Amino acid sequence: MVPDLILAALLFVLFLQISSNYLEYNGSYERYPHLVGATSSLVFLYGPLIYFYVQSYIARNAKFKPIYLLHLVPFVLYNLVLIPFYIKSGPEKLAYHQNVLSDVPNFWLSVALILKAITLPIYLIWSLYLLKDHVKNINQYFAHTETIDLGWLRYLLWSMAVVGLVVMVLSLVKITSGANFDTEKYIFAIATFWIFGLGYYGLKQTPIFIGATEAQDTAKGQKQNKAQTYQKNRVKSSDADIYEKVLIAHMEKEKPYLKNKLTLNQLAQETDIPSHHLSQVLNEILGQNFFDFVNAYRIEEFKQQIKDPANQNLSILGIAMNCGFNSKASFNRIFKKHTGATPSQYMEGSK
Repeated sequence: MVPDLILAALLFVLFLQISSNYLEYNGSYERYPHLVGATSSLVFLYGPLIYFYVQSYIARNAKFKPIYLLHLVPFVLYNLVLIPFYIKSGPEKLAYHQNVLSDVPNFWLSVALILKAITLPIYLIWSLYLLKDHVKNINQYFAHTETIDLGWLRYLLWSMAVVGLVVMVLSLVKITSGANFDTEKYIFAIATFWIFGLGYYGLKQTPIFIGATEAQDTAKGQKQNKAQTYQKNRVKSSDADIYEKVLIAHMEKEKPYLKNKLTLNQLAQETDIPSHHLSQVLNEILGQNFFDFVNAYRIEEFKQQIKDPANQNLSILGIAMNCGFNSKASFNRIFKKHTGATPSQYMEGSK
């Protein structure tokens, strides 16, 4: 799988970086001076690899695109600039390294340090935006999210941000407190445990491919050429009113929301409403995305079923499952969002 390969590459790069830092820490640079600077450019790979991983994890039929190579430009340029350093002798590299640690960084070194510091945060923010956009897309086409778990990606991005911040703080403490405060062992411990958890949990994840339906492909086309495509496919006002009535009548009579994996494309087929028109009716006329629209009906169905004497022997979860929900966690979260109370609190208040 493409995501697994990218994650493996990220873990390998992190391994090389931690190993290099450890060799410097235990004095190996003096015995093997050609190791000096050998991994200094790896920091420019963290961000792109994170971005590639998120992109491939949530995309359908993830494929390599030549334009992705642009993300590697900083890494390549940095190494080209360092060629004169790479061809130095071992003693020269070691002497330069020791001078850099003891002297104030020159202009170009300062620029390089700034670029290294901002690259990863920029990519993390970019990846979080990509994930947020993906979640929004899911809510437009799915009425369930139990099998579309994005928690792993959130953990990956936020944990990397936290670990990076902790390492930065420890490094600043080292600089301001002097050599007596040994921060490296704490950095190595934090990084090692984090990388181990990253590999263990990351390789257990299943990529999310949500673009298989006609509705999603239509939305993708609209996003790529938003103004032109949107106007071309825009539903007429008269048709929108008809579609709204057909949709509401279908929801009340046929109760398609009782299907626990209902999608926008399925509902479009059942109502004979083009999927992109159905999406516009939901968003512009009813003011809801598909996820909230369907689950609002499920909540109302739950409220009716708990009053039915025939359901007195069923648990709250049992009734919720009958109403189209897939899990207790999602039901509780959605119920509180729509009612402002938990299911138990609501039932207590309705007695």
